[in-house]
Amino acid sequence: MKAARSLFAKILGWLFLNLLLLAAALAVFFAVQLKMDLHEFFGHQGADRLRAAGMLLVHDLEQSPPDEWSEILARHGQIHGVDFLLLLREGLVFSPAQEKIPEDVLAKAKEVLLRHGPPDGADCDGPKKPSPGWGRRPHLIMHTSTPSRWWFGIRVPIYLEASERHLPALLIAASDSITGNGFFFDPLPWMVVAAAVILISVLFWLPLIRSITKPLERMTRAAEEIAKGNFNVVIRERRADEIGRLAATISHMTARLAAFVKGQKRFLSDVSHELGSPVARIQFGLGVLEQRLDGANRERVQDVMEDVEHMAALIGELLAFSRAEMNAQAVRLERIPLLPVLETAVRREAADAAVQLRAEPELHVIASAELLTRAVANLLRNAVKYAGHAGPITVAAAEKSGQVEITVKDCGPGVAEEHLDRLFEPFYRPEPSRESGTGGVGLGLAIVKTCVESCGGSVAASNCQPQGFAVRILLKT
Repeated sequence: MKAARSLFAKILGWLFLNLLLLAAALAVFFAVQLKMDLHEFFGHQGADRLRAAGMLLVHDLEQSPPDEWSEILARHGQIHGVDFLLLLREGLVFSPAQEKIPEDVLAKAKEVLLRHGPPDGADCDGPKKPSPGWGRRPHLIMHTSTPSRWWFGIRVPIYLEASERHLPALLIAASDSITGNGFFFDPLPWMVVAAAVILISVLFWLPLIRSITKPLERMTRAAEEIAKGNFNVVIRERRADEIGRLAATISHMTARLAAFVKGQKRFLSDVSHELGSPVARIQFGLGVLEQRLDGANRERVQDVMEDVEHMAALIGELLAFSRAEMNAQAVRLERIPLLPVLETAVRREAADAAVQLRAEPELHVIASAELLTRAVANLLRNAVKYAGHAGPITVAAAEKSGQVEITVKDCGPGVAEEHLDRLFEPFYRPEPSRESGTGGVGLGLAIVKTCVESCGGSVAASNCQPQGFAVRILLKT
């Protein structure tokens, strides 16, 4: 397989492409960062907004007497979602809610005014003109913990018409949020950039992830069907990487398993058929011989006849199992009444046992009457053989969620939990739960499973509490 087509190469290539994309984004970011400090960029945003709001605010302040300045600050603060405060170089503070400015903020503000403001009387006389006080960046950016607030300040010149001079002042915008409710800086563009990077990465990786998970999901479903014994599974994955090779290998394995299983079933059918006639002749010959012998020789012949009868029973079960498996595809299903089938099975296998039959006469199922009768009869035979002495056997049927559930339940000791999943395998016998002396070769439940699945249903076994064993058959109605 070419390395360029391997799944590892695809994932590695996709990783490098994603890294290249992120590297390009970082390169653009750092290129901008070299020209503009991030903190300074946020500061510029705050300064621009504060300057624009300050021009309008200062205009209103200049048109009003100082005793109305607090109301003007409060009105503008409501408009912009922040708290405006005005600090004069003389130490006067105008605050809408009489907010107390922390000492460190107050000290920094006074330092800004003394450092940047002109000395008393210098360059302050003369007509009103544009003042150099409006800066391109904030003169104050601070954060206090008690109270937890952010403080942005910018110098503003307030023209006092009465004195015909500019009064140095510091306009402070305070907020509990670092963004100042969008006034200091707007985080939305950054959030959009981050979301775009994440979205691009997801869109970059999603096709690759889907191209891996979807085939694996299909192969998982196929493997589940194979585990159930359904080998008519075809996996078509037209790709040359590891997943394509795995799909082709599973398909090849499934075809070979189907051939092996079919050959095994045909072998069992042929051997059982070929052994049937010789065993029947042996039984007939032993029966004639038994009539002509007496004493110890007759007892020896009877022992041999028991072994031959056991062999004949084994061959009969093998024939029944192989025929059910071989003819599963040719079964004709029809909608039949359920109660007569259950009554026939009870009459055939449990006529002398305590069996409680509970089923409504109007219940119908889609099945083959012959196969369903054989399945229920086998379950009853097992229940009578292994738990007939423990109490009554219950055969019940009821409709549930559009299906009919048939339950055959006994009062015996049940089966160890670790054996439940394998009970329906051919020739499997849980020795601790079912003693070998009771007979059987482990084909009864395998025949039940084959018959039920040939009718389009499913079968499962479980233990009951506090004791008992139950097999449930689900059929379409």
